[in-house]
Amino acid sequence: MKSSTLLCVDDDPGIRELYEVLLTSFGYEVLLAEDGRSALELFHSKANKIAAVILDYQMPEMNGLELATELKRFRPNLPIFMISGSNPGLEKKPGCVDAALPKGVDTEKLIAELESLLVNAGTAQEKELHVGGTPTDTVAVPS
Repeated sequence: MKSSTLLCVDDDPGIRELYEVLLTSFGYEVLLAEDGRSALELFHSKANKIAAVILDYQMPEMNGLELATELKRFRPNLPIFMISGSNPGLEKKPGCVDAALPKGVDTEKLIAELESLLVNAGTAQEKELHVGGTPTDTVAVPS
């Protein structure tokens, strides 16, 4: 999964830079957006390339939940990872978000959660591709 492309959305330029440095050091390609509107534009131009989205909850104009809802409308199985410092109830992740952590979480936990999310998303996509795609073998059972 390490060559996956991640879309990282945060209104704080320091956080975006941190995502870029950290995630590229782990082998990910990183696309950055400063708000929900620019994230949607970037997503629409590179939708087939984006493996997952990491986003903040609190952003101007469109918060993280609104953005997650919009992204899921276009790609329901898109893994969305919310990382926020402004939502104390984040451990009860909202339905449109696949994983959630508070800002300031240690690097190992962040990467482990991200990799788990990507692996699970890949497994789900593979299952979808095979459902109905291959004939089911039937076995005759003697009565």
